[in-house]
Formats: sequence, structure tokens, C-alpha cells
Amino acid sequence: MGNNGGTAFVRINGKRIYLGKYGSPEARQNYARCMAEWAIAADNPGQPPLVTGSISVDTLIIAFLDHAEKNSPKHYYEYRIASKVLLQLYSGTTVDSFSPKCLAAVQHQLTQQIGKKTGKRYSRKYCNDLIKYIRSMFRWGVAQELVSSTTADALKYVQPLQRGRTEAPETTPRQDVPDSVVFATLPHLLPTVAAMVQVQRLAVMRPNEVCRMRVGDIDMSRKDGVWLYCPPAHKGAWRGHGRIVPLGEREQAILVPYLEGKSPEQLAFSSQTAVLEERTSESEPPVAKSKQKNRERWDAPSYAHSIKWAIIIANRSLPPDQQIPHWTPYQLRHAGVTELTLENDGNLDVARAVAGQRSLAIAQGYNHADLKIAIEQAKKRKRPPESPEVEGIVS
Repeated sequence: MGNNGGTAFVRINGKRIYLGKYGSPEARQNYARCMAEWAIAADNPGQPPLVTGSISVDTLIIAFLDHAEKNSPKHYYEYRIASKVLLQLYSGTTVDSFSPKCLAAVQHQLTQQIGKKTGKRYSRKYCNDLIKYIRSMFRWGVAQELVSSTTADALKYVQPLQRGRTEAPETTPRQDVPDSVVFATLPHLLPTVAAMVQVQRLAVMRPNEVCRMRVGDIDMSRKDGVWLYCPPAHKGAWRGHGRIVPLGEREQAILVPYLEGKSPEQLAFSSQTAVLEERTSESEPPVAKSKQKNRERWDAPSYAHSIKWAIIIANRSLPPDQQIPHWTPYQLRHAGVTELTLENDGNLDVARAVAGQRSLAIAQGYNHADLKIAIEQAKKRKRPPESPEVEGIVS
């Protein structure tokens, strides 16, 4: 046991573990615990060390983030944000003394935080989501025998922030992007990104669905000429819902050049193709400036980033009255849902079927009906007769 400025510590397997004030009963107790756990681990090298006392919130966070990075990469950033605020208030606190009142204090602290990317305070919905992430950390700790089930269960009694009863602002509803704006943007995008935008808008897909499209996921064998795309992963997959995206003639015409000569497991829209397009582009700086150069597959953030840069560069040379407003791929989907609703006299069933949205209560009964409606809508999307090429979304 060593002394580091009055704090006792022990080094096990190259890692320094702090025990408390040097010479104190707490330090001696923690030292005995560490030695006991080390001895058990040495006798059973395949087993994790036992926890005989309450660990700190810091230790729980470190262990959980290591787990989340490997097993939940999609939400890893949010887990880090939640952990940062948790440590601001309760670093050094034992997990078993972390009460609902403590979680409520973290909740209040979240409402005061300002996002680095947005420069704005966290929204009410985002604060509630981060509290859910903290609860999941403690539930995971129960499974690992790091946290008592009583401690984790008590945290569920902290109520989420209510609309109109908190300082946290509300999120701004996502607006549709007009087709005229999308059409004005297309000439400034790299060809691959422009094709992705058109296919996503026409088929009312989610951004990730167009990013992950593989050749083998598209069924081109139907006699009616409609292709069926089955995304390998989608938002509702965890509920057991299948997702099928019918592709009409207009989408097919855009896709054909990107499918030729590829094996079933290859992506229709590869970011590597976009990198080659970037190198031959005359735009300065390159429109497709993103983190995709060492990756084959696009994801929603990099896809949106490429569109953002294209608009920024285009607006540098456009007169004030022709500036292109910023928009994101998520707005394309909203625009498609709105258009389908208006075309069908406000009937939401058609838009819901094409967009792949369904309520949990009626999901099972409407699966086949939804696919039939979506296929009929795809048949209506014919290639414009006056041009063999699909130039844009607006006919």
C-alpha cells in the first residue's frame, strides 16, 4: 500500500486503485477487500473479481462505458454526455447511496447544460432521454452485481420533465423540405449523394435505410415491375416488424448504374465511390468533405454532412435571392409523408403504409394491407416520358 499525497493506493496488474485517506480505517478496509478480491481472481482467472463493498459512481461509469462502446455504439455518445453530468455532481459517491433525489438533481443540472454542437440548452426530450440512459447504467450494474437491485429500482420513481413545467426548451418540430429546394440542391451534390437523395425522397425512406442498401437486399423478380427492398436494419426492427420498401420505375432508373457489376453483399451507394467523385470534382473545398474516406458505408450523420457542405459551398456563389436554405435527409421523409397524405385527401393510412410506420396495437393485422398499398403507390411513380434520364425529383 502506497501513499500519494496523503491518499492511500494499491497497484494491481499495473492499475492504481485509490483506497482513501492514508492510515485511516477506511483505507485499511478497502485494502483488505482489494487483496481478497485479487486472491480470488488469481485462483479463478476466468472469473471477474467479486464486489464485497459498494463501488463508486466513477467505477460504475468506467465499466459501463467500456461495455457500451462495444455493445451499444449507436448510443455511446449519449451515454458519455449523461456520464459527464453525473460525474459533475456525484463523483466519488457510492452507487448504493445514489438515491432518486440524486437523480432528480442530475435531471435539473441537465436542463442547464448547453450543447457544444448546437450552442443551445438541452431540450426537455433530450434531458429525459439522458435520464433514461443513466437508469440503464444502474440496471446494467445490477446484472453485473455492482449495484443493488433496490438502488436501481428506486430510480424509476423520478418523473420525466413535463411540458410547460421545466426550464428546458421544447424541440422544434421537424419541417418538410420543399421539392423545389431539393431540386435546387441536386446540381451541387456529388452524383452518389444526389442519387441517394432522390431515391430516399421518392421511396419515403429513412436516411439509414438508403445508406445501408445492398444489392442483395433488393428483389427484382416481381412480374409487375416493382422492386422490393428489405432493409437489413431499421427503426422498428426491435419490435419484430418487417420493413419492405417498394421501388418504382423512377427509383429503379436512378439505382441501375449503382447496382451494375456488384455482388449481392455490396452496397448500392458506397462512400468510396463518392471519394473518387470528390477527387475529380472542381469544387473547392470538396463538397463531400466528411469522415467517410476510411469507411465503405455511409451513415446518417455523414450523409447529412455532405448535403450541408454542398449547400454551404453553393451559397458562396449564389446571389442573395437564390440562396439555398439548409435542410437534412430527415426532412425528405417528412416531405414524402406530407405529399402522400395530401394526394390521398388526408388519408394517413397510405402515408403510414409507404413510410413503414404502424402502431403497436394494429401492426399484426395491417402488415399485408400496408405492403399492397405501398406497392400500388410505387407503380404510380413512372419515369417521365419526355426524358429517358431522371434528372430530379420534380417532374
